[in-house]
Amino acid sequence: MGKQIPDDWTTLNIKSVFNLRGSYPSDLRIYRKKKSPNIYAAFLPEEKDDPRPNGGRTKGGKRRIIDASMGSDDPFAAAKSAVAWVNEKQRKLENQREQDSGKYENTLSDYWDLYFDKESRVRSSRRNFNRWQREEKLKWSAEEYGINKQSWSQVSADLIKRSDLDEYFALLESRARKASRGNGSGMKGQQKTLINKLFAIAESDFVGHRFPSFPPISKQTKQVRHLTKEEWDILQRHVFELGEGKDADAYTPTKYQKLDWSPSNRQNTRNWVDLLDALYLEWFFYLRSEDIYRLKSEWFKKIGSEWFCDLETTKKDRPIHRTTHYRKDAVKVLKRITSRKPDGYVILPHIQRPANNPADSSVLKNLNFLLKKAIEGCLPDFPKESMKWTTIRHTAFRLTLEEMPSLGMSPQINAFADNGHTSPQQLRDTYLRWIDADKTAREAREQIPESRNVRWGGKYKSKKDVED
Repeated sequence: MGKQIPDDWTTLNIKSVFNLRGSYPSDLRIYRKKKSPNIYAAFLPEEKDDPRPNGGRTKGGKRRIIDASMGSDDPFAAAKSAVAWVNEKQRKLENQREQDSGKYENTLSDYWDLYFDKESRVRSSRRNFNRWQREEKLKWSAEEYGINKQSWSQVSADLIKRSDLDEYFALLESRARKASRGNGSGMKGQQKTLINKLFAIAESDFVGHRFPSFPPISKQTKQVRHLTKEEWDILQRHVFELGEGKDADAYTPTKYQKLDWSPSNRQNTRNWVDLLDALYLEWFFYLRSEDIYRLKSEWFKKIGSEWFCDLETTKKDRPIHRTTHYRKDAVKVLKRITSRKPDGYVILPHIQRPANNPADSSVLKNLNFLLKKAIEGCLPDFPKESMKWTTIRHTAFRLTLEEMPSLGMSPQINAFADNGHTSPQQLRDTYLRWIDADKTAREAREQIPESRNVRWGGKYKSKKDVED
Protein backbone atom coordinates (compact mmCIF):
# COMPACT_ATOMS: atom_id res chain seq x y z
CA MET A 1 0.00 0.00 0.00
CA GLY A 2 2.43 2.70 -1.05
CA LYS A 3 5.86 3.55 0.29
CA GLN A 4 7.30 2.71 3.68
CA ILE A 5 6.73 5.53 6.13
CA PRO A 6 9.60 6.74 8.34
CA ASP A 7 8.90 7.04 12.07
CA ASP A 8 9.84 10.74 12.17
CA TRP A 9 7.52 11.86 9.37
CA THR A 10 5.69 15.22 9.64
CA THR A 11 3.80 15.62 6.32
CA LEU A 12 2.83 12.97 3.74
CA ASN A 13 1.29 13.49 0.29
CA ILE A 14 -1.59 11.01 -0.19
CA LYS A 15 -1.05 10.40 -3.91
CA SER A 16 2.73 9.94 -3.86
CA VAL A 17 3.02 8.01 -0.58
CA PHE A 18 -0.17 5.93 -0.36
CA ASN A 19 -1.27 5.91 -4.01
CA LEU A 20 -4.91 5.43 -2.99
CA ARG A 21 -7.51 4.98 -5.68
CA GLY A 22 -10.13 7.56 -6.36
CA SER A 23 -10.33 11.18 -7.43
CA TYR A 24 -8.92 13.73 -5.02
CA PRO A 25 -6.68 16.84 -5.15
CA SER A 26 -3.05 16.19 -5.93
CA ASP A 27 -1.98 18.28 -2.94
CA LEU A 28 -4.11 16.33 -0.42
CA ARG A 29 -1.85 15.48 2.49
CA ILE A 30 -1.82 14.36 6.07
CA TYR A 31 0.32 15.93 8.74
CA ARG A 32 1.05 15.88 12.43
CA LYS A 33 0.08 18.75 14.66
CA LYS A 34 1.93 19.65 17.80
CA LYS A 35 0.17 18.66 21.02
CA SER A 36 -2.47 16.62 19.13
CA PRO A 37 -2.49 12.81 19.09
CA ASN A 38 -4.62 12.71 15.95
CA ILE A 39 -3.41 13.15 12.40
CA TYR A 40 -4.80 16.01 10.28
CA ALA A 41 -5.58 16.20 6.57
CA ALA A 42 -5.26 19.37 4.48
CA PHE A 43 -5.67 20.67 0.94
CA LEU A 44 -6.00 23.99 -0.89
CA PRO A 45 -8.76 24.24 -3.50
CA GLU A 46 -8.20 26.04 -6.79
CA GLU A 47 -8.78 29.74 -6.21
CA LYS A 48 -11.42 29.93 -8.94
CA ASP A 49 -13.35 27.14 -7.22
CA ASP A 50 -12.91 28.50 -3.69
CA PRO A 51 -16.18 30.07 -2.41
CA ARG A 52 -14.56 31.54 0.68
CA PRO A 53 -14.26 35.35 0.89
CA ASN A 54 -11.30 36.61 -1.15
CA GLY A 55 -10.63 33.08 -2.34
CA GLY A 56 -9.59 32.08 1.17
CA ARG A 57 -6.96 34.80 1.44
CA THR A 58 -5.92 36.37 4.70
CA LYS A 59 -5.46 40.14 5.12
CA GLY A 60 -1.82 39.56 4.29
CA GLY A 61 -2.80 38.06 0.93
CA LYS A 62 -1.82 34.45 1.69
CA ARG A 63 -4.39 31.73 0.96
CA ARG A 64 -5.41 29.55 3.90
CA ILE A 65 -5.50 25.74 3.65
CA ILE A 66 -8.60 23.76 4.57
CA ASP A 67 -7.83 21.11 7.18
CA ALA A 68 -9.51 18.79 9.69
CA SER A 69 -8.64 16.05 12.18
CA MET A 70 -8.92 12.51 10.84
CA GLY A 71 -9.59 11.10 14.32
CA SER A 72 -6.72 8.62 14.21
CA ASP A 73 -3.01 8.46 14.96
CA ASP A 74 -2.42 5.77 12.33
CA PRO A 75 -1.20 7.29 9.02
CA PHE A 76 -2.77 4.58 6.84
CA ALA A 77 -6.18 4.96 8.47
CA ALA A 78 -5.84 8.74 8.36
CA ALA A 79 -4.99 8.63 4.64
CA LYS A 80 -8.14 6.62 3.84
CA SER A 81 -10.24 8.99 5.96
CA ALA A 82 -8.64 11.96 4.22
CA VAL A 83 -9.83 10.80 0.78
CA ALA A 84 -13.41 10.38 2.02
CA TRP A 85 -13.22 13.70 3.88
CA VAL A 86 -11.88 15.73 0.95
CA ASN A 87 -14.52 14.38 -1.45
CA GLU A 88 -17.30 15.38 0.96
CA LYS A 89 -15.64 18.76 1.58
CA GLN A 90 -15.33 19.45 -2.16
CA ARG A 91 -19.02 18.56 -2.66
CA LYS A 92 -19.99 21.08 0.04
CA LEU A 93 -17.70 23.73 -1.44
CA GLU A 94 -19.25 23.25 -4.86
CA ASN A 95 -22.78 23.55 -3.41
CA GLN A 96 -21.75 26.69 -1.58
CA ARG A 97 -20.18 28.11 -4.74
CA GLU A 98 -23.41 27.52 -6.66
CA GLN A 99 -25.46 29.09 -3.89
CA ASP A 100 -23.10 32.06 -3.76
CA SER A 101 -23.02 32.60 -7.49
CA GLY A 102 -23.58 36.32 -7.85
CA LYS A 103 -22.40 37.02 -4.31
CA TYR A 104 -19.18 38.44 -5.62
CA GLU A 105 -20.71 40.41 -8.47
CA ASN A 106 -21.70 44.08 -8.28
CA THR A 107 -19.19 44.74 -5.52
CA LEU A 108 -17.90 48.11 -4.34
CA SER A 109 -14.74 47.27 -6.27
CA ASP A 110 -16.81 47.18 -9.47
CA TYR A 111 -18.42 50.53 -8.65
CA TRP A 112 -15.07 52.04 -7.70
CA ASP A 113 -13.77 51.38 -11.21
CA LEU A 114 -16.84 53.06 -12.71
CA TYR A 115 -16.63 56.01 -10.33
CA PHE A 116 -12.89 56.63 -10.68
CA ASP A 117 -12.85 56.36 -14.47
CA LYS A 118 -15.83 58.69 -14.91
CA GLU A 119 -14.62 61.29 -12.37
CA SER A 120 -11.11 61.24 -13.81
CA ARG A 121 -12.47 62.08 -17.27
CA VAL A 122 -14.54 64.94 -15.84
CA ARG A 123 -11.69 66.34 -13.71
CA SER A 124 -8.77 65.76 -16.06
CA SER A 125 -8.56 69.40 -17.14
CA ARG A 126 -9.14 70.85 -13.70
CA ARG A 127 -6.57 72.33 -11.38
CA ASN A 128 -5.15 69.92 -8.78
CA PHE A 129 -6.31 66.90 -10.80
CA ASN A 130 -3.26 64.84 -9.83
CA ARG A 131 -3.80 65.60 -6.19
CA TRP A 132 -7.46 64.56 -6.39
CA GLN A 133 -6.49 61.24 -7.98
CA ARG A 134 -3.83 60.66 -5.36
CA GLU A 135 -6.17 61.30 -2.45
CA GLU A 136 -9.04 59.20 -3.88
CA LYS A 137 -6.68 56.28 -4.47
CA LEU A 138 -5.48 56.48 -0.88
CA LYS A 139 -9.06 56.41 0.42
CA TRP A 140 -9.70 53.34 -1.70
CA SER A 141 -6.52 51.30 -1.44
CA ALA A 142 -4.37 52.52 1.47
CA GLU A 143 -2.91 49.76 3.59
CA GLU A 144 -5.12 48.62 6.48
CA TYR A 145 -7.75 51.37 6.30
CA GLY A 146 -8.39 51.49 2.53
CA ILE A 147 -11.95 50.55 1.56
CA ASN A 148 -10.81 47.75 -0.75
CA LYS A 149 -8.82 46.23 2.12
CA GLN A 150 -12.13 45.48 3.88
CA SER A 151 -13.72 42.09 3.13
CA TRP A 152 -17.19 43.60 2.63
CA SER A 153 -15.95 45.63 -0.36
CA GLN A 154 -15.47 42.36 -2.28
CA VAL A 155 -19.03 41.02 -1.89
CA SER A 156 -22.23 42.12 -3.57
CA ALA A 157 -23.01 45.65 -2.36
CA ASP A 158 -26.49 44.65 -1.14
CA LEU A 159 -24.87 42.24 1.37
CA ILE A 160 -23.02 45.02 3.20
CA LYS A 161 -24.44 45.42 6.72
CA ARG A 162 -24.47 48.26 9.23
CA SER A 163 -22.23 46.13 11.48
CA ASP A 164 -19.58 46.15 8.70
CA LEU A 165 -19.55 49.94 8.71
CA ASP A 166 -19.51 50.04 12.53
CA GLU A 167 -16.40 47.84 12.56
CA TYR A 168 -14.82 49.97 9.85
CA PHE A 169 -15.37 53.18 11.80
CA ALA A 170 -13.89 51.49 14.88
CA LEU A 171 -10.79 50.67 12.81
CA LEU A 172 -10.47 54.29 11.62
CA GLU A 173 -10.90 55.58 15.18
CA SER A 174 -8.32 53.17 16.59
CA ARG A 175 -5.85 54.20 13.90
CA ALA A 176 -6.41 57.90 14.64
CA ARG A 177 -6.00 57.49 18.41
CA LYS A 178 -2.73 55.59 17.98
CA ALA A 179 -1.45 58.56 15.97
CA SER A 180 -2.81 61.03 18.58
CA ARG A 181 -5.28 62.49 16.07
CA GLY A 182 -8.43 62.49 18.16
CA ASN A 183 -11.29 60.22 17.16
CA GLY A 184 -10.54 60.26 13.44
CA SER A 185 -13.67 62.25 12.59
CA GLY A 186 -12.04 63.78 9.52
CA MET A 187 -10.97 60.42 8.13
CA LYS A 188 -14.38 58.92 8.88
CA GLY A 189 -16.07 61.74 7.00
CA GLN A 190 -13.84 61.31 3.94
CA GLN A 191 -14.32 57.54 3.78
CA LYS A 192 -18.07 57.87 4.36
CA THR A 193 -18.36 60.33 1.45
CA LEU A 194 -16.60 57.96 -0.95
CA ILE A 195 -18.61 54.91 0.13
CA ASN A 196 -21.86 56.86 -0.28
CA LYS A 197 -20.81 57.81 -3.81
CA LEU A 198 -20.28 54.12 -4.60
CA PHE A 199 -23.65 53.23 -3.02
CA ALA A 200 -25.29 55.84 -5.24
CA ILE A 201 -23.87 54.15 -8.36
CA ALA A 202 -24.99 50.75 -7.04
CA GLU A 203 -28.62 51.86 -6.69
CA SER A 204 -29.28 51.21 -10.38
CA ASP A 205 -28.44 47.51 -9.83
CA PHE A 206 -30.39 47.20 -6.58
CA VAL A 207 -33.58 49.20 -7.14
CA GLY A 208 -35.46 49.66 -3.88
CA HIS A 209 -32.65 48.33 -1.73
CA ARG A 210 -31.80 50.43 1.34
CA PHE A 211 -28.07 50.53 1.86
CA PRO A 212 -26.95 50.69 5.51
CA SER A 213 -26.58 54.03 7.21
CA PHE A 214 -23.33 55.06 8.80
CA PRO A 215 -22.75 55.44 12.52
CA PRO A 216 -22.83 59.11 13.61
CA ILE A 217 -19.57 61.04 13.39
CA SER A 218 -18.79 63.22 16.38
CA LYS A 219 -16.65 66.15 15.29
CA GLN A 220 -13.71 66.54 17.64
CA THR A 221 -11.37 69.03 16.07
CA LYS A 222 -9.10 70.31 18.80
CA GLN A 223 -6.65 73.15 18.60
CA VAL A 224 -3.17 71.82 17.92
CA ARG A 225 -0.29 73.23 19.95
CA HIS A 226 2.17 75.39 18.09
CA LEU A 227 4.98 77.77 18.91
CA THR A 228 4.18 81.44 19.15
CA LYS A 229 6.39 83.79 17.12
CA GLU A 230 8.29 84.67 20.29
CA GLU A 231 8.78 80.98 21.17
CA TRP A 232 9.89 80.20 17.62
CA ASP A 233 12.52 82.97 17.75
CA ILE A 234 13.75 81.71 21.14
CA LEU A 235 14.00 78.13 19.87
CA GLN A 236 15.97 78.90 16.72
CA ARG A 237 18.41 81.15 18.65
CA HIS A 238 18.91 78.41 21.22
CA VAL A 239 19.58 75.70 18.61
CA PHE A 240 21.99 78.04 16.82
CA GLU A 241 23.92 78.47 20.06
CA LEU A 242 23.94 74.72 20.68
CA GLY A 243 25.73 74.41 17.35
CA GLU A 244 28.52 76.44 19.03
CA GLY A 245 26.96 79.62 17.69
CA LYS A 246 29.33 79.63 14.75
CA ASP A 247 28.62 81.42 11.52
CA ALA A 248 26.79 78.69 9.65
CA ASP A 249 27.55 80.45 6.39
CA ALA A 250 31.21 79.58 6.89
CA TYR A 251 30.55 75.81 7.06
CA THR A 252 32.02 74.43 3.86
CA PRO A 253 31.37 70.74 3.13
CA THR A 254 34.80 69.92 4.57
CA LYS A 255 34.31 72.03 7.71
CA TYR A 256 30.85 70.59 8.23
CA GLN A 257 32.23 67.01 8.08
CA LYS A 258 34.88 67.95 10.66
CA LEU A 259 32.33 69.20 13.18
CA ASP A 260 32.14 67.23 16.41
CA TRP A 261 29.99 64.10 15.99
CA SER A 262 29.58 60.85 17.88
CA PRO A 263 27.04 58.03 17.42
CA SER A 264 27.02 57.46 21.17
CA ASN A 265 26.18 61.08 21.99
CA ARG A 266 23.32 62.53 19.98
CA GLN A 267 23.79 66.00 21.48
CA ASN A 268 26.84 66.84 19.38
CA THR A 269 27.68 69.92 17.34
CA ARG A 270 26.92 68.47 13.90
CA ASN A 271 23.53 67.19 15.02
CA TRP A 272 22.57 70.60 16.38
CA VAL A 273 23.55 72.18 13.05
CA ASP A 274 21.38 69.61 11.28
CA LEU A 275 18.48 70.28 13.63
CA LEU A 276 18.65 73.98 12.79
CA ASP A 277 18.65 73.13 9.08
CA ALA A 278 15.63 70.88 9.59
CA LEU A 279 13.76 73.59 11.52
CA TYR A 280 14.33 76.11 8.74
CA LEU A 281 13.34 73.70 5.96
CA GLU A 282 10.13 72.87 7.84
CA TRP A 283 9.53 76.58 8.40
CA PHE A 284 9.91 77.41 4.72
CA PHE A 285 8.39 74.33 3.04
CA TYR A 286 5.76 72.95 5.48
CA LEU A 287 7.18 69.43 5.17
CA ARG A 288 5.42 66.30 6.34
CA SER A 289 7.29 63.99 8.70
CA GLU A 290 7.50 61.33 5.98
CA ASP A 291 9.40 63.81 3.78
CA ILE A 292 11.88 65.30 6.25
CA TYR A 293 14.07 62.17 6.46
CA ARG A 294 13.98 61.68 2.66
CA LEU A 295 15.09 65.18 1.68
CA LYS A 296 18.01 65.29 -0.71
CA SER A 297 20.00 68.32 -1.76
CA GLU A 298 19.33 67.53 -5.43
CA TRP A 299 15.61 68.05 -4.87
CA PHE A 300 16.13 71.78 -4.29
CA LYS A 301 16.24 73.78 -7.53
CA LYS A 302 16.67 77.49 -8.16
CA ILE A 303 14.55 78.74 -11.06
CA GLY A 304 14.95 82.46 -11.63
CA SER A 305 14.74 84.11 -8.24
CA GLU A 306 12.70 81.30 -6.69
CA TRP A 307 13.66 78.03 -5.02
CA PHE A 308 11.60 74.89 -5.35
CA CYS A 309 11.69 71.51 -3.71
CA ASP A 310 10.60 68.54 -5.83
CA LEU A 311 9.55 65.89 -3.32
CA GLU A 312 10.02 62.52 -4.95
CA THR A 313 7.41 59.82 -4.76
CA THR A 314 6.97 57.67 -1.65
CA LYS A 315 4.28 55.47 -3.15
CA LYS A 316 3.86 54.26 -6.69
CA ASP A 317 0.63 56.23 -7.10
CA ARG A 318 2.09 59.51 -5.82
CA PRO A 319 3.84 61.71 -8.40
CA ILE A 320 6.58 64.21 -7.65
CA HIS A 321 5.15 67.06 -5.60
CA ARG A 322 6.63 70.52 -6.15
CA THR A 323 6.55 72.91 -3.23
CA THR A 324 8.03 76.37 -2.81
CA HIS A 325 8.69 78.87 -0.03
CA TYR A 326 6.53 81.81 1.02
CA ARG A 327 9.30 83.73 2.80
CA LYS A 328 12.11 85.74 1.17
CA ASP A 329 14.71 84.73 3.75
CA ALA A 330 14.46 81.14 2.52
CA VAL A 331 16.85 81.96 -0.34
CA LYS A 332 19.81 82.73 1.92
CA VAL A 333 19.21 79.68 4.09
CA LEU A 334 18.83 77.32 1.12
CA LYS A 335 22.04 78.57 -0.46
CA ARG A 336 23.84 77.89 2.80
CA ILE A 337 22.42 74.40 3.26
CA THR A 338 22.86 73.21 -0.34
CA SER A 339 26.42 74.56 -0.57
CA ARG A 340 27.37 72.75 2.64
CA LYS A 341 25.58 69.54 1.61
CA PRO A 342 25.74 69.61 -2.21
CA ASP A 343 24.41 66.10 -2.70
CA GLY A 344 22.67 63.28 -0.86
CA TYR A 345 20.52 63.46 2.25
CA VAL A 346 20.20 66.90 3.83
CA ILE A 347 19.06 66.12 7.38
CA LEU A 348 21.34 63.98 9.58
CA PRO A 349 23.04 62.58 6.47
CA HIS A 350 25.42 60.44 8.56
CA ILE A 351 22.49 58.20 9.60
CA GLN A 352 22.06 55.26 7.26
CA ARG A 353 18.75 54.86 5.37
CA PRO A 354 17.71 51.61 3.65
CA ALA A 355 17.70 52.39 -0.08
CA ASN A 356 14.21 50.98 -0.62
CA ASN A 357 12.69 52.38 2.58
CA PRO A 358 14.25 55.56 4.07
CA ALA A 359 11.49 55.57 6.68
CA ASP A 360 13.11 52.52 8.26
CA SER A 361 15.81 54.62 9.89
CA SER A 362 16.29 56.56 13.11
CA VAL A 363 16.29 60.03 11.50
CA LEU A 364 12.87 61.13 12.74
CA LYS A 365 13.48 59.55 16.14
CA ASN A 366 16.72 61.51 16.47
CA LEU A 367 15.07 64.75 15.32
CA ASN A 368 12.34 64.35 17.92
CA PHE A 369 14.95 63.65 20.59
CA LEU A 370 17.01 66.73 19.69
CA LEU A 371 13.91 68.93 19.43
CA LYS A 372 12.73 67.80 22.86
CA LYS A 373 16.12 68.55 24.42
CA ALA A 374 16.26 71.96 22.71
CA ILE A 375 12.76 72.97 23.84
CA GLU A 376 13.42 71.80 27.40
CA GLY A 377 16.52 73.97 27.41
CA CYS A 378 14.87 77.20 26.32
CA LEU A 379 11.10 76.82 26.81
CA PRO A 380 10.75 74.88 30.09
CA ASP A 381 6.99 75.53 30.37
CA PHE A 382 6.19 74.21 26.90
CA PRO A 383 3.93 71.09 27.18
CA LYS A 384 5.94 67.87 26.88
CA GLU A 385 3.32 66.12 24.74
CA SER A 386 3.86 68.79 22.05
CA MET A 387 7.64 68.43 21.89
CA LYS A 388 7.48 66.57 18.58
CA TRP A 389 8.21 67.29 14.95
CA THR A 390 4.60 67.78 13.84
CA THR A 391 4.50 70.81 16.16
CA ILE A 392 7.03 72.57 13.90
CA ARG A 393 4.85 71.92 10.85
CA HIS A 394 1.85 73.28 12.80
CA THR A 395 3.90 76.33 13.73
CA ALA A 396 4.91 77.02 10.14
CA PHE A 397 1.30 76.86 8.93
CA ARG A 398 -0.20 78.77 11.85
CA LEU A 399 2.24 81.68 11.90
CA THR A 400 2.18 82.06 8.11
CA LEU A 401 -1.60 82.32 8.19
CA GLU A 402 -1.45 84.79 11.10
CA GLU A 403 1.07 86.95 9.26
CA MET A 404 -0.78 86.84 5.95
CA PRO A 405 -4.54 86.24 6.51
CA SER A 406 -5.30 86.42 2.77
CA LEU A 407 -3.71 82.97 2.40
CA GLY A 408 -6.67 81.62 4.35
CA MET A 409 -9.17 82.96 1.81
CA SER A 410 -10.21 81.69 -1.61
CA PRO A 411 -8.59 81.28 -4.05
CA GLN A 412 -5.21 81.65 -2.26
CA ILE A 413 -6.05 78.96 0.29
CA ASN A 414 -6.24 76.31 -2.43
CA ALA A 415 -2.72 77.05 -3.70
CA PHE A 416 -1.32 77.38 -0.16
CA ALA A 417 -2.85 74.04 0.91
CA ASP A 418 -1.59 72.23 -2.18
CA ASN A 419 1.88 73.70 -1.72
CA GLY A 420 1.98 72.38 1.86
CA HIS A 421 0.63 68.95 0.91
CA THR A 422 -2.62 69.36 2.80
CA SER A 423 -6.22 70.39 2.03
CA PRO A 424 -8.04 73.73 2.34
CA GLN A 425 -10.49 72.13 4.75
CA GLN A 426 -7.65 70.91 6.93
CA LEU A 427 -6.24 74.43 7.08
CA ARG A 428 -9.67 75.80 8.00
CA ASP A 429 -10.36 73.21 10.70
CA THR A 430 -6.88 73.03 12.19
CA TYR A 431 -5.73 76.65 12.08
CA LEU A 432 -8.16 79.23 10.71
CA ARG A 433 -11.06 78.46 13.03
CA TRP A 434 -8.81 79.07 16.04
CA ILE A 435 -7.16 82.14 14.55
CA ASP A 436 -10.59 83.60 13.83
CA ALA A 437 -11.78 82.73 17.32
CA ASP A 438 -8.78 84.44 18.95
CA LYS A 439 -9.18 87.51 16.72
CA THR A 440 -12.90 87.75 17.49
CA ALA A 441 -12.24 87.52 21.24
CA ARG A 442 -9.58 90.27 21.10
CA GLU A 443 -11.86 92.58 19.16
CA ALA A 444 -14.69 91.91 21.59
CA ARG A 445 -12.51 92.72 24.61
CA GLU A 446 -11.65 96.06 23.02
CA GLN A 447 -15.27 96.99 22.31
CA ILE A 448 -17.39 95.53 25.11
CA PRO A 449 -17.57 98.00 28.06
CA GLU A 450 -16.87 96.87 31.60
CA SER A 451 -19.82 95.82 33.74
CA ARG A 452 -21.40 98.49 35.91
CA ASN A 453 -21.26 96.29 38.98
CA VAL A 454 -18.23 94.01 39.18
CA ARG A 455 -17.53 91.66 42.06
CA TRP A 456 -13.85 91.87 43.04
CA GLY A 457 -12.41 90.24 46.11
CA GLY A 458 -15.79 89.21 47.42
CA LYS A 459 -17.09 92.76 47.47
CA TYR A 460 -19.37 94.45 44.97
CA LYS A 461 -17.95 97.64 43.48
CA SER A 462 -20.13 100.46 42.27
CA LYS A 463 -19.61 102.22 38.96
CA LYS A 464 -18.04 105.10 40.86
CA ASP A 465 -15.61 102.74 42.63
CA VAL A 466 -14.67 101.12 39.32
CA GLU A 467 -13.99 104.51 37.74
CA ASP A 468 -11.93 105.56 40.78
